[in-house]
Amino acid sequence: MKSERINCEQTDGSAKAHEHALPGEAGDLNSNLRLIRIFNHYRHDWMNDIQLLFGYVKLKKYDKLEDLMEKIKGRVLQESCLSKLGHADLIVYLLSFQAEVKDMLLEIEMEREIHINELPLDGDGMFGLLKAAIEAFKSNSLHHGDGEHRLTVELADKNGRLEIHMRYQGTIKRELLSEELERAVSASALKVRWDKRLLDEHRAEVHIEIPYST
Repeated sequence: MKSERINCEQTDGSAKAHEHALPGEAGDLNSNLRLIRIFNHYRHDWMNDIQLLFGYVKLKKYDKLEDLMEKIKGRVLQESCLSKLGHADLIVYLLSFQAEVKDMLLEIEMEREIHINELPLDGDGMFGLLKAAIEAFKSNSLHHGDGEHRLTVELADKNGRLEIHMRYQGTIKRELLSEELERAVSASALKVRWDKRLLDEHRAEVHIEIPYST
């Protein structure tokens, strides 16, 4: 009973902090809460992997260890690449999306590190376009209580351009998605080449190429 009372008091204190915070303080508080949510999300994921690892060892299921270790290795690589993207707003947005959005799983894939701040392109424009495209998938995904909704975003620096390839699996409102993607590209100041393939009501792909400035 004591622990329950402490939790309630802590929750009330947090609510009061929101209620009485000055405008600037409220912004700082929201940023801090977001940081805590991001930290808890990744801590939870890593704890799951560690518990699974110990479980396999305890049960002597050594044949499953190699696949699990490869999975962990892949996660370490992708999280490292994401944290070194070189654009703070983009990094925070992607990490926050992964931590806070429960209806759609977002995965980021890169074969090697990409540093947006070192590329000859408009980093803010690239971030705005990518964010608009991700939000278009999020707002037009349909949830019926079953099935997985997954958006995989692959970033690649090659042949004098930044390539963004997006693959979606899950039920989607195809026509509305197409319209929102059209608006996102039209609103962008970037000169891009892009193509969308709405394969069916459960799969969609978008490929965007941003040429580097010369």
